[in-house]
Amino acid sequence: MEKSQEPESTEVSPEILKAFHLMWDMFPTPVFLLRKDRDIVDFNQTAKDRGVRPGMKCYQLSGDDCIHKQCLGNTALEEGVGKRSVGYYAPSKRFVDSYWLPIPGEKDLFVHFAIDITKYANPELFRTPDPVKEGTKK
Repeated sequence: MEKSQEPESTEVSPEILKAFHLMWDMFPTPVFLLRKDRDIVDFNQTAKDRGVRPGMKCYQLSGDDCIHKQCLGNTALEEGVGKRSVGYYAPSKRFVDSYWLPIPGEKDLFVHFAIDITKYANPELFRTPDPVKEGTKK
């Protein structure tokens, strides 16, 4: 007797992929549908236009070889709630507003995007050794 074929846990339902593109393809910054291991499952049109290709890990996009220490993806998955972090990214001298949003009903799938908010940041923050810490001392 053959076992019925169950979908592999690596598959993402067509409904999730359709909803992802419906919600994010018009977003003006790259948006990623990621697995807990940071495999890029899918991405929006902006990411595609910027050269993102299937099979990459998200951290490879910044030239790194491991998950970023400030990443809140695992926390978002464990707690089942969206997470946000605003911080300074020193290598590119940018302030970034980042989000990690778990997909309801999926244990290891989340949406991630970051918005460059540098032009909205207080110019005084750029004149200090540690802009994030110095910027919060007022």
